[in-house]
Amino acid sequence: MNDICKKIHDIGIVPVIALDNVEDAAPLARALCKGGLPVAEVTYRTAAAHDAMIEMKKACPEMIVGAGTVLNREQVDSAIDAGAEFIVSPGTNPDTIQYCQEKGIPILPGTANAADLEIAMAYGLEVVKFFPAEPLGGLKMIKALSAPYNKLKFMPTGGVKEANVNDYLNDPVILACGGTWMIDKKAIEAKDFDKIEALTRGAVNAMLGLKIKHIGVNEENGNGLKLAEEFARFFDGTVRETSKGWFGSEFVEVMTEAKKKGTHGHVAIQTNNVDRAKRYFEARGYKFDDSTATFDEKGNMKFIYFADEIGGFAFHLTK
Repeated sequence: MNDICKKIHDIGIVPVIALDNVEDAAPLARALCKGGLPVAEVTYRTAAAHDAMIEMKKACPEMIVGAGTVLNREQVDSAIDAGAEFIVSPGTNPDTIQYCQEKGIPILPGTANAADLEIAMAYGLEVVKFFPAEPLGGLKMIKALSAPYNKLKFMPTGGVKEANVNDYLNDPVILACGGTWMIDKKAIEAKDFDKIEALTRGAVNAMLGLKIKHIGVNEENGNGLKLAEEFARFFDGTVRETSKGWFGSEFVEVMTEAKKKGTHGHVAIQTNNVDRAKRYFEARGYKFDDSTATFDEKGNMKFIYFADEIGGFAFHLTK
């Protein structure tokens, strides 16, 4: 998988944009980045696409900007001239695919059936768009198609929204999802980019599903089991022994091992996807202790500690 697709995977949701006015591009880019989605597919459904991509990249150099609804070589050239880092087409046009490969720019062609996937694989592609996703049968159809074409990853677009985005993203065949629900047209017309930022933040929160899983308390006086029993009684739970101490209910972990994390303890933050949550926090300036990362058999991160404590507590992400 190329670097751009890997970055798109770690972001998770690609806002799909059709802008009528170039002047809206920069504030929209800033709203998306502040909200936690530093990526955009700017579609050639309007005449503003080329200049909008230029302005978005100027406003937010860290943003991954791509061109969507690309139908021919002329639009590929226009997108590259505007600084696009990836191309998305609504269908599987061999000429457009070949031209993008000649130009060295990643393309995610739109697919809807097995014949489209055959064409994509013939050109050595690893990632395709699935469009329009919901009208074509959604995740069930993608999973059915992916069975014989198990080398491909999919970016479903069309009918994906906050209510169903995790149904898609939780499946390993999905690279990311394209969506428009955070791009409120009325808000853009009203220049209400704070609303766009709020909608974007809501999309990210729904995708990551961040919540406190348990609190870890460090115990150094030999009273770990007794303390765990007190927590278990308080939360009307049970005591569970671990290699590092005891859980006093599943809400509190009493740590007694020598290599305890945190001055006072730790906070475990549960998330739907550790890789995406790590990327999200890094974009906000937080650092991680990479030596603590663990991975599943497919290479997906399932656990990692933040580098710094807050209030004497270490924090870690967990699947």
